[in-house]
Amino acid sequence: MMAKKSKLPVEKLGAKPIPVRIVNDSPSPSTDKSYEARERKYRAEDALRTMKEMKKIESDKGLMRDAKALAKEEMNKLKKIC
Repeated sequence: MMAKKSKLPVEKLGAKPIPVRIVNDSPSPSTDKSYEARERKYRAEDALRTMKEMKKIESDKGLMRDAKALAKEEMNKLKKIC
C-alpha cells in the first residue's frame, strides 16, 4: 500500500511584481559599421587559416589520396540515395 502524499505548506506572498525595463546599451549589429568591419576581418582571418591548412593537406600525398578515396565513397553513398 502506498503512503498518502502530504502537501507541503506554502506561504502566499502579498508582494506585487515590480515592472522592469530592460535596457541594451550596445548598438544593433546590423547598423554598427565597426561590427561589420570586425566580422569581415574575422571571416578573412578564418579563410586564411583554412587556405593554410589546405596547402598543408595538399603537400601530403598520402593524406590527399586517402581524402579522395573517402570523397569517392561518400559520393557513391549519395548516388544510392539521390
